[in-house]
Amino acid sequence: MTDASEAHALSPSEEGNYLLGVSRRVHFTRAAVVGLLAGGIVTAFTVSYQLMDRIRGNVLPLLHEYPWWGWLVLPAVGAGLGALSGFLTTRYSPEAGGGGVSHIRAVLQKKRTLHWQRLLAVKFVGSLLALGGGFSLGPEGPAVQMGGCAGAAVSDTLKLSSHSRRNLIASAAGAGLGAAFNAPLAGFIFVIEELQREISSLTLVSALIASVLSVAVSRFFTNQLPSFQITDYPLPPLTALPLFALMGVVAGYAGVVYNRTLMWGVRTSRKLKYPLWQKAAAVGAFTGLIGWWLPDALGDGHPIAETILRGDLSSANFMGFLFLLLLGKFVLTMVGYSTGLPGGLFAPLLVLGAIIGQLFGHLSSVLFPGVGTTSAAYAVVGMAAMFTSIVRAPLTGIVLILEMTGNQEQLFALILTCLVAYLVAEHTGTEPIYDDLLELDLKSEAVKKEQREMNLEEA
Repeated sequence: MTDASEAHALSPSEEGNYLLGVSRRVHFTRAAVVGLLAGGIVTAFTVSYQLMDRIRGNVLPLLHEYPWWGWLVLPAVGAGLGALSGFLTTRYSPEAGGGGVSHIRAVLQKKRTLHWQRLLAVKFVGSLLALGGGFSLGPEGPAVQMGGCAGAAVSDTLKLSSHSRRNLIASAAGAGLGAAFNAPLAGFIFVIEELQREISSLTLVSALIASVLSVAVSRFFTNQLPSFQITDYPLPPLTALPLFALMGVVAGYAGVVYNRTLMWGVRTSRKLKYPLWQKAAAVGAFTGLIGWWLPDALGDGHPIAETILRGDLSSANFMGFLFLLLLGKFVLTMVGYSTGLPGGLFAPLLVLGAIIGQLFGHLSSVLFPGVGTTSAAYAVVGMAAMFTSIVRAPLTGIVLILEMTGNQEQLFALILTCLVAYLVAEHTGTEPIYDDLLELDLKSEAVKKEQREMNLEEA
């Protein structure tokens, strides 16, 4: 018997409940489809940019054998790829610029449109070019936006209602984050905490289905290990908890500095009358020049973050290098994101959090020997605390780092540190980074024109 004939044999009230159940099952099937699609897109993107990272890492030592001219290669590549990425973005899909999270949020709030056909292509290629050029950007913001495009593609193909479309876009966006970080729960929670901000069984189950299947695709084509392959750290003693709380204060203020500096950079860059490709070329050349002496500051920074988390840089001999890396990574992230090229914030801020945590852990071991725990454990906690302070999504930050490291022993320290970082950031009155970016985007003339066109279409 078909769904319709079964429903026809029921009473009116039973029929309504039955059809609601059928509708939900159909929607959950659609959520599975967008999860698989988002996982495939993000996995292809991840494999591609990791290949470009390996090529750059293999070529750089060869260039150092010819220092008289080798130092020119990285600036030339950075300028060329940055300019091409900027040209494609400006010419074909301006909304592909930046990380993409604020754009997806605006779409879900009915404040912007999502032209997924051109956006998906430009975001994929433009982000690859920027990351391949060494720009200090992350792949996770683009993964969120490309995942959202997968949700829009399925919704538009099936001609779904506005409510169903927004739900699938949010679910697919979270699935993109989950696939990028190999963290299904973090992708699921990100939908609730940052994108949809709605607690309903439809939203919860749709987001969970999409995220789980997206990560399943990612693991099938890559591996099932956590993003950071590190050893477990021992459970921190109770005597170390005050130090973790102090670490939260440090991360809270560091996140505020990050947000304010980034927003200043974005506003300043938008005031400059130069086209995007020219700004990107200049920043790409600068990035390549810094990368000649400090290659660990280039790209998303995943390899150096993993090295820090393994404890390979925990001795006093590396503290000067870590401080220099902190400064270099911060500057390159600020100027790189300020250009407006496609690329996210997640990965660079996690690297900064790991460096700050490692430096704090080393200082703690010197000042309070025997009281704290291994300094690499502070690096793990520092990543979550920085994410919390900057994005203001503590649950996502805690779960994200737990899944990325596979280390459960730091859970209580993570919760305490992230809570303190959140309260400190809130106390300063600084807005979460994606709230600031969304507000800035909505004030631009291009978006105002887009909104007027949306209103005319609705009328």
